[in-house]
Amino acid sequence: MSNQADDNNLDVLIHPRYGGSVIFAESRTGAPTELLDLLDAQGFTRHQEAIYVWHQLREDIPGLQAAAICARAHQALTAAGFDAHLDDRLIVRIG
Repeated sequence: MSNQADDNNLDVLIHPRYGGSVIFAESRTGAPTELLDLLDAQGFTRHQEAIYVWHQLREDIPGLQAAAICARAHQALTAAGFDAHLDDRLIVRIG
C-alpha cells in the first residue's frame, strides 16, 4: 500500500482511486488532527489501516455533488494552510 500524499509531498491529495468512482482524500503520514477533522467535517469518512489514514466519500453520492464536496474540502484545507491538491478529474468546468 502506497500513500499518494507522501509520494507527492502533499498534506492531502483528493482523487478518484484507481480511476474509478470512489473518491479518496489521502493525507500524509502523521497528518495533524486539524486536517483529519476538516475532512470529517466536509463529509468524508475516515478509515485507518496500520500507519495509513485516509478518507473516502460514499459511493452513492452523485457525480456533481461529489465534485462540489471535493471542491469545498479543497478550499477549506487550503484556507487552513494545508498543501492540498484536487485531482483535475474532480473539477467541474462551466461554459
